[in-house]
Formats: sequence, structure tokens, C-alpha cells
Amino acid sequence: MDESEDEDGDGHLYPEGWTERLFRDHERRHAYDGETGDAFRAWQSEFRADLRSVLGLPTIEAAGVPPLSPERVERVDGESHADGGTHRREEWRLRTESNFRLPVSVLLPHDSDPPYPVAITLHGHGEGGRAVATGRPGTAEQRRQVREEERDMAVQAVERGYAAIAPTTRGLGDLANREDEELGYRTCHTLQLHAQLFGRSLAGDRVWDVTRLLDFVESRDRFDEDRVVLTGHSGGGATALFAAAVDERVDAAAVSSYFCSFEASIASIDHCECNYVPGLVGLGEQWDIAGLVAPRPFVAVNGVDDHIFPIEGARRAFDRLESIYGAADASDRCALYEGQGGHRYYVEGVWPFVEGVGRDAG
Repeated sequence: MDESEDEDGDGHLYPEGWTERLFRDHERRHAYDGETGDAFRAWQSEFRADLRSVLGLPTIEAAGVPPLSPERVERVDGESHADGGTHRREEWRLRTESNFRLPVSVLLPHDSDPPYPVAITLHGHGEGGRAVATGRPGTAEQRRQVREEERDMAVQAVERGYAAIAPTTRGLGDLANREDEELGYRTCHTLQLHAQLFGRSLAGDRVWDVTRLLDFVESRDRFDEDRVVLTGHSGGGATALFAAAVDERVDAAAVSSYFCSFEASIASIDHCECNYVPGLVGLGEQWDIAGLVAPRPFVAVNGVDDHIFPIEGARRAFDRLESIYGAADASDRCALYEGQGGHRYYVEGVWPFVEGVGRDAG
């Protein structure tokens, strides 16, 4: 047989065409197929359980869920931000699993009284992380991210009367492993590979931290557990999507610079290892996963010039998501906002939706 031919005479499929073949030949076990009513709810329930399993959440639970043991390590009253407003900032450490404490900033508004609606804000890759999200940039690059890319999500939330909860994302910021990075590895690379050895994933670990933050919200009288918004940018957007899909305590989700199809982005463009969850696409495409949020409000915020989450892929994914929200009788609770720029956060895409559709639904 000629080496250029396979047994079917179609030519080699590896490496050229390999990914296209995978998407063509492998079914998505929980692909939405027009279910309504009780069948729709059963689809969500079965899919949600399998998504939790693929992310590795049952494996984390099986190792034991310790008390959160929240510890406040700092409190700053009257902290100013760029536009002259003020808020109170607290720094906390929460035990989300054994031998691990998650650093969390909590911003509280000065001009309203508890219980506060809650916005959990999740940063992605890039210099600054939680410091940028909470409006405390320390370098010229971090100040640019706030000024030009509007990445100070927690400040935006507290300005609007929310208690903003901003964790450090695992593998990033002050949870990065400096030794790995000095050797030329991203911490995400090491954490993802090692997590897989135990049936876990880095994406799942990050989702797990969000579920524990929701436990924290429920444990504090000053937070309104019935009004919880989850928003994240880029890698934080991925966590926001998956966490809202598996945990119904999230009342509204705003996903920035991530929503797309897996085929058009994660599988076609080089991304960080934390984006690759074994078995994920065997369950569903990204619009199927976002369908688990229905009928709760969901907005995808994408830049028209974002080259790593292409807008055409986002538009196709949203078209499919709209039909799922229609089946949940919630067509007015999902939206796609297209920002006139690249891979950044868009204030106008998030908060008008959250404070309109999202707050009304809550």
C-alpha cells in the first residue's frame, strides 16, 4: 500500500485533519437535541452530573471536604480607587481543600447596608491578577490593563453596590509556582498534568474553589445568597462558565472573552494547558454547557477582534445557545455582547445586563 493512502483510500489523517476528524467522528453524549419541559430538566440534571465528574469534582470531594476556617488577615477602610470612590477592602484566606488556603479579597461598599448582593470576580492569565481585579495595579502594565482593558472587575462591582469577592486563580498570581516559571514552565502546565494523574483537572480545581466561595457567601449574614453574580475574564471566564453550569447557587453569569465553540478556539488555536479537560467535548460543545445555566441569566461578552476566541465561533455558539434558552422559556435571559476591540473585559457588556435582566431575574 502506498504510504500516502490509508486502508480506506482517504490519505493520511495525522497530523493534518486529525482534529477535524475527532470533531466529526465523536458524538457529544449530552448534545442538546430539542428537549423541553421535564425532558429538558432531565437533560440538564444528567449532563450536570457528568460534567462535574469530568471536571474531577467528585474526586476532590472524596478526599474530604474540610471546614472553610475563614481567616481575615487584613482590613483597609476607605480605600480609594481611580474615580475617587471608596470602599472597604478585606483580605481573607479560606481552606477550600486539605492543606490549601485560597487568598481572597473582599470589597464592601461604603454607601449601602448589608446584606449585599454578591459579585464573584475571576481573573485570568496576565500580569497582576487579583491586584488588577481589585483596582490595585502595581506596574505600568497593570495600570494599562485597568485603563485600557477594564480588568478591575471587583471595583466595578463594588461601585454598583455589590460585595465583590475576588479570589486568586489557582496557578496564577500569588498561587503560581515560581520555581516552575524560572525553569520556563507555566504553573498551569504542571498543575494540569499532575491533576490528571488523580482524575482531576486544573479547570475543575478552579471551579471547586468557586463552589467553596459560594459556601462562604452562605455562611455570612452580610451577603445576600439569593443574589450572586459570577463574572470572569478569559481563563476566569472559563471558570465562570463551568461553575455556573454545575452550581445552581449562581444566579447570573457574565463570561468575558471565552465563550466560543471548542472547535473554533480551544481545538484550533494554541491555548494554555488549563483549557484542556480530558473528555470534555465528549459530553458537549460549549453552547451545551452554557445551556446548563438556563433559565438563569447568561451573557457572553466577546471582542470582535479577539483572535484567540474568534467572534465568528462565538456567534455560531450563541445561535445554538439561544435555542436552548428558548426551550427553557427564557429567551430574554441570554445575550451576546460584541465589544469593538480585542481580548479584554467590556464594562458595558457586563453590568447593564446584570443590573437589568440579571437583577430582575434574581
